Amino acid sequence: GDVENEEVKAPLLATSMASYTSMESCPLPLIDVTTTTPTGGKENKEKKEKENKDKGKRRLKLNQNLILGFTLTGVFSFANNIYATNVFPNFLLEVAGGNTVLFGLAEALSGLSQLVAAFPIGYLADKYKRKYLLWFGGGVWTAYIGLLGYATYYAHRSSMKCFVILCAVLALGGLTNGIVGGPLMALLDDSVEAGFRSDMEMYYSVIWNLASIVGPIVALVSFSVIGNQWNLQEMKFVIFLGCAATIPCVIICFFLDDNKTLGKESDSVIKIEQEQQQQAAQGDSSTKDLEGSPANLEGEKKVLGFIGRKHIPWFLFLQNLFSAIGAGMTVKFFPIFFQVECGLNPVFLQIVYICLPLVVVLGTVLATKLSKKFGRMQIIIPFNILGISLTFTMALMRRWYTLPHVMIPVYLARCGFMWSTGGLAYSIIADYVPKEYRARWNTLESIASFGWSGSALLGGKLVRMSGYSTTFAITAIVQLLGVLLFALPLVPLVAKESDIQALVEDQKESGGTETDELEEPLLGNEARESAEPREIITSSIRGLPGLNPMFNETENENENLPDIASSLSKSLGHLEHIARVGSLG
Repeated sequence: GDVENEEVKAPLLATSMASYTSMESCPLPLIDVTTTTPTGGKENKEKKEKENKDKGKRRLKLNQNLILGFTLTGVFSFANNIYATNVFPNFLLEVAGGNTVLFGLAEALSGLSQLVAAFPIGYLADKYKRKYLLWFGGGVWTAYIGLLGYATYYAHRSSMKCFVILCAVLALGGLTNGIVGGPLMALLDDSVEAGFRSDMEMYYSVIWNLASIVGPIVALVSFSVIGNQWNLQEMKFVIFLGCAATIPCVIICFFLDDNKTLGKESDSVIKIEQEQQQQAAQGDSSTKDLEGSPANLEGEKKVLGFIGRKHIPWFLFLQNLFSAIGAGMTVKFFPIFFQVECGLNPVFLQIVYICLPLVVVLGTVLATKLSKKFGRMQIIIPFNILGISLTFTMALMRRWYTLPHVMIPVYLARCGFMWSTGGLAYSIIADYVPKEYRARWNTLESIASFGWSGSALLGGKLVRMSGYSTTFAITAIVQLLGVLLFALPLVPLVAKESDIQALVEDQKESGGTETDELEEPLLGNEARESAEPREIITSSIRGLPGLNPMFNETENENENLPDIASSLSKSLGHLEHIARVGSLG
């Protein structure tokens, strides 16, 4: 700003001197006003280089919502992985009398209840403050924890009555996920600056997976102490531990706050770009500059003649849906697969589920780092293809199912590739969905969750009729279709996060000043900002109420005039001021 002010003042000084002297009559050489320009230009260049270097070092900024959200994620992952991922499925199967179809039905009911709750909750979360929905969800969550403990305490083997009660509790758990999940993720997305959401998702995933290691360790110690057998009493004790560890999550829900979210810098990429284009149309920058700026971020590209940026969230949602439907047939049954087919005891299974999060963490960090250089879709697709290939491999390894040392590495690698890019996909959706619709979009993920839980019912039938090999093959085919149909077309459309960060920086720089506003002659911005407000008899256009604090109308100056006369007096005053400004020009 100072350099620009000097460059504006220099021609004025030269013109003023030329009006009083001439080259022939002036005994002294005129001041070369350009002598200071190279220094100023050099300083300006160095300043720009320093700013660009600083931009490259920028990192995700933590705030209250992110800290609380990450804490809730870690606590819930710890508690959930004590029992829900590998103990509760075997517990539920024991209560269902070993019937995998009933087991799949219970999981489907959980997904259905989440789906039913998600859409009205998403609408309310976008219409009203999201913290209110989180408070309500915290209350429902408390009821779910208590009822799960009650139903677990009275459950016994091969009891249809106990199974029905557990199904009802699981449905309440799905309802809790539907109430809390959408508003929570929308609140976190609103608390992150555009261009850094993959970092947020990476931290989210790393915290989730590292905390999930502790859960199986607690379960491992418990089984080692009370007995290394898949008995109901041992499993009940582990489930009680998990329920107790979940209680802090409920408390955290009451401290998340909409007032702590960010402003325009957390909006969608398309909306930020539209605002910059509007500023350019108003004279903030030329069309040529706009074309070369990051504001165009793949703006006019169309894939296959009709797929544009507005379709990005929908295509990613459909790809996630296909992936969830395929995974639901198998993921829920992996603990049972390792118990029945591989003959793993509880302690050994906990070791597998301790190693799995470490593999996912490594994959997530690697995928996020690579996406910064190559692009997010350019990493999501090959990672998914590798994971799907390993799922096909598991389908073809039927003769090795009884060899845990062969199957477990393949399983860990498969999950590592498939589960390490979910955060990248969600970051893209958040980048291309406006803030006012994010809760509703997050509730759309409940459809994927329902597909995941609903396909567990189909998976149960397939396992019972055809075995695990056929189920693995069908899972791979469904997920491959999702990648080919809905992920590949998005490769040319999704912008790199470095471009999005530059776009947000441009918005910050252009949003701080009003370039089309008149300035007082020969006064810089600093002088205008430091000047005291003046009372004037007639209002300037800039002095209209709320437009400029530098000019205040004289209080009650027209209080004795009728309304029409007062309005006419102010209008004439505006015209007079315009004439005066014109004369200065």
